[in-house]
Amino acid sequence: MKLILGPETVICRGIRPEEKMWGPYQFPRPFDLSENGRLGDRILVSVHVEDDDIRHTGKPTLWFESLDKGQTWRETDASVAAECGLRLPNGDRLYFPLESGISLKDYRFPSFQMLTPGYDFTAQAEEGVMPIQDGMTFWFGGTTILAYNADRLPPSLAKKEWRVARIPAGETEAVYEYAAVDWPYLTRVVFTGPGYDHVLKPIYPRGTPRLGPDGAIWVSAFTGEGHLNPANGQYSPYYAAELFRSDDMGHTFRRRGHMEYPADGDAFPYQSGGFSDSDFAFMEDGSILWFFRSAWFASTGYEWAPMYWSRSTDNGYTWSRPEKFAPTGILPRLCPLACGTTLVCYARPGIFVQASLDRNGYQWSEPLVVMTPDDRSSLANIPTQNPNFHQWDGACNNPELLPIDDHTALLFYSDFYYPDETGVKRKTILCRTITVSEES
Repeated sequence: MKLILGPETVICRGIRPEEKMWGPYQFPRPFDLSENGRLGDRILVSVHVEDDDIRHTGKPTLWFESLDKGQTWRETDASVAAECGLRLPNGDRLYFPLESGISLKDYRFPSFQMLTPGYDFTAQAEEGVMPIQDGMTFWFGGTTILAYNADRLPPSLAKKEWRVARIPAGETEAVYEYAAVDWPYLTRVVFTGPGYDHVLKPIYPRGTPRLGPDGAIWVSAFTGEGHLNPANGQYSPYYAAELFRSDDMGHTFRRRGHMEYPADGDAFPYQSGGFSDSDFAFMEDGSILWFFRSAWFASTGYEWAPMYWSRSTDNGYTWSRPEKFAPTGILPRLCPLACGTTLVCYARPGIFVQASLDRNGYQWSEPLVVMTPDDRSSLANIPTQNPNFHQWDGACNNPELLPIDDHTALLFYSDFYYPDETGVKRKTILCRTITVSEES
C-alpha cells in the first residue's frame, strides 16, 4: 500500500504571522454537504479568525465553499453553518453550533476558606451564588480553573444539554433546540485570573458526529480542565475523553464510553493534560477504534505528547487499556474509506497521515510526513535565531480529513509560512488529496 500526497490548494489567506501568531486563521473544519452519497460534490470549510479562547469559540467564523472536490474555493455566507449537519436516517440534518463561555461576574463565589467539616457537598446552590468548588487546577500565567459537579450548580447552570441546529427532512431552515445529555458526574469548570471574570466553559461536543452501524448517532467530547472521576467521584486535574450515543435522532444522548488518564499503567510520566480531543471509527469486525490526544501546553509546558488508542469489542461499553500509537498526536482525526482502508491524521510538531493495512485497523502504514516536524522558523518573513515553539513549528497543527471518493480523502490544515502572490508569508488554510494506492 502507498499513500500519494496531492498538490496544495489554497482555501484562504489571512494575516502575517507576525501580526498574531496564534488564534486567527486556524482550525479549519470541513463539512460534506453532498446529496445521495456523492462525496465531495459540495464541501464547506469554516475557519477560526478569533483568539483561541473559550470566550471566542462561539463567535462568527469565515466560511468557504468548493463545488469541485476541493480544487477551487470561494468565500460564502456564514449562514451555511446550519446546513452542515450530519444526515440522519430520517432525513434530518443535525449540527452542534460552537458556543462561547458565559461570564459569571455577577455571581457570588464563596471563599474556599469557608469550607468547614459540616459543609454539604451534595446541596444545590441558589441562583446568583456558586457552591464551594469540588476541585481546582492551575495554568501557566496565573489562570485558576475551578471545577464543579454540575448537579450542585444553581438551577440555571445545572442543565445537562447540548444546543442543536436541526434541519428537518424536506426543510431548508434550521430549527434550534436542546438535546438532553445523560452525563454522570458532569463537571463544569470556571476560568478565573488575568483576563477572566469567572467564565463558565461551554460543554458542546467537540468531536465529529458519526452514524454507527446501528443507525445511532455517536459523538466524542471531553471533560473540562479538571473533572470528577465517575468511577469514584474523586477530583482529577486532567481531561478525560467521553463518547456519547443517541438512538432517537439526536433528541437525547447517553454516555457510552469514558476514558481516564493515565494510560499504560503510568509508563508515561503523569505530566499531561489528560485525554482531550479524540476521534473514533467503526471497523468491519464490529469493533470500535478510539484515538486520544494527551498533549496540553498550559498544564505541562510541552506542546507535544503521545497519541493513544483503544479498542472496544462490545459496542463501546468497555475498552482496552490505551496504548501509545504515535509520539505526537494533536487532534487525531479518523477517515474510513470505501476501499476498506481507514486513514488517521495527527500533528505537532509536523503533520502526519497513516493508513490501516487491514480492514479492522490492527496494522498501520508508516507515517506519511505532510509537514516536517523539524524547525521551520527560517521560513518566516522575519526569521529568528532563537525561535519559540510556535515560531519553530509554524502551523496550528489541527488537521482534518474528509473522504471524497473510495480511495481518496482531502486533508485540511494551516501553514503560517505559506507565501502569497508577492512572496509574503501569511497564515494560510490549505487542503490536499491523500490517495490510497495498492502499489507498494
